[in-house]
Amino acid sequence: MESNKKIKLGKLNFYIIDDDYINYLSQFDKHIAYNKNQKRPYIGVIIIVKGHYYFAPLFSPKQKHKTYKDNLTFFKILSTKTKNDLGIIRFSDMIPVPKECVHLLDIKSKRYGYKRLLSEQYSYINKPENKQKIFDKSERLYNIVIKSSKSKMSKFYKDLSCNFKLLEEKSIEYIKLKI
Repeated sequence: MESNKKIKLGKLNFYIIDDDYINYLSQFDKHIAYNKNQKRPYIGVIIIVKGHYYFAPLFSPKQKHKTYKDNLTFFKILSTKTKNDLGIIRFSDMIPVPKECVHLLDIKSKRYGYKRLLSEQYSYINKPENKQKIFDKSERLYNIVIKSSKSKMSKFYKDLSCNFKLLEEKSIEYIKLKI
């Protein structure tokens, strides 16, 4: 995997995460997707939430996404030209990630059709109003999930989301073990 490990703040760039780190965290939470041995890597954006780098994964467009009612667990990415679905960023599956485990995606090495999709997604998520929605949704979901509320809304979001606090602890443990 040729990549740059530097996290670039300012724009929402696409990143992949080390397989070892994904495998480690997946022991503790069922919501974590696998890298599939870099054949189809787990691609996402880095967001800072409460002082932690969080990796929020992108998912390819699927038919079922069209039926999703807007909520805090995801952000739909749409084509600016056709309004077609280009995928989603799923905040419910975001994970804390040490900067040592983050790699900037090398888009140049991807096939043409995939590059076009990534380029369209990049343009859409980096529009100022969309970027702000991404930051706001991720932070609001995080705050709901970490609180000890027993409301129906809180339970709904907790059931759909990673255990952010547990994964933050495990992320710190990982750094101590591996890095």
